[in-house]
Amino acid sequence: MIVIADDSKWVEVLGRFPLPIELVPFGLAATRRAIGNAFAECGVSGQMLLRKAGDGHVFVTDGGHWIVDAHLGRIADAPRLAGLLSVIPGVVEHGLFIGLASTAMLAGPQGIRVIERR
Repeated sequence: MIVIADDSKWVEVLGRFPLPIELVPFGLAATRRAIGNAFAECGVSGQMLLRKAGDGHVFVTDGGHWIVDAHLGRIADAPRLAGLLSVIPGVVEHGLFIGLASTAMLAGPQGIRVIERR
């Protein structure tokens, strides 16, 4: 997998941006509680906001799912959090793509930087 992004996405520690978590709408309250428990287990906390579309209604993905944006701040153990989130019933996907990319291509004012996984 190759990630292509602007260089503002390059950070030393994850958490600078809200973490998107795609959810099945059915059972949302239970899923959010389980996500909160995973956050607590990893020592992170923050607001989980249901993403809204431009018209103010809940944003719906192509698959009919909803997205919660978790404002967590610094995520010290991202691999652990990714693992905990991945096994929660109702979580379709999350934005912690740990170990998936072999290459990242970052574009910025200085040009394009290519980073290869060792």
